[in-house]
Amino acid sequence: MSTVIPFPQRPAPDPTGPTGAGGIPTTATPAPVGRAVYTVAETAHLLSLSLGSTYALVRSGDIPAIKLGGRWLIPKRRLHEWLNNLPEASTEDVGRELDRIERQEQRHRHRNGA
Repeated sequence: MSTVIPFPQRPAPDPTGPTGAGGIPTTATPAPVGRAVYTVAETAHLLSLSLGSTYALVRSGDIPAIKLGGRWLIPKRRLHEWLNNLPEASTEDVGRELDRIERQEQRHRHRNGA
């Protein structure tokens, strides 16, 4: 023979919500908190880079990031500080970069017989 003990019925919650000390609601949901980190994909989009290039920069330490549980995360504040502290490019820098890209393309065409 088993003995069943009935539990008393719980009262329905008060729609105005219970309050604790100082009249602060005890069942209120916490205020939403903005995310403090970007994913690698979000960072790639922000920087107009490919996902592969962004992962390479993260792994090399160029982009400030941390690895948590096998996943790379980029702290927003550190990323924006890093971006703000990058040296500004001059027109000479842009010209040198364009020349470098052109030389790479010429070598590539030469190797492929085009």
